[in-house]
Amino acid sequence: MRKLTLKRKWSLIECGSRIFYYVQCAEQDATVEVKGVKCRELGQIKNGKSVETEIPTEQTTVYLVSSTMCADFTVPAGEEDVSLVAKPKYNPMQGNPFIISKA
Repeated sequence: MRKLTLKRKWSLIECGSRIFYYVQCAEQDATVEVKGVKCRELGQIKNGKSVETEIPTEQTTVYLVSSTMCADFTVPAGEEDVSLVAKPKYNPMQGNPFIISKA
């Protein structure tokens, strides 16, 4: 197992949204399905806050979901700890979609 840290960058955009954090998991650990993938819900991630969890060494997908968006990031297989940052990115064609990237 390795540590995954996800920080939600503070922003006025989506500041009032309840954004929930999900991680791909084995079927027996699944509590919900996101985009057809079995996941476990890790709760809400508040504006400007960070959350930490353990993830397997296999390739894993992280999802952020609210009523208006769904963002995902695939963490490659490996042993090293991973730090990610989630933030809105201005796009005149799509509004302000959330993106997840390496910190």
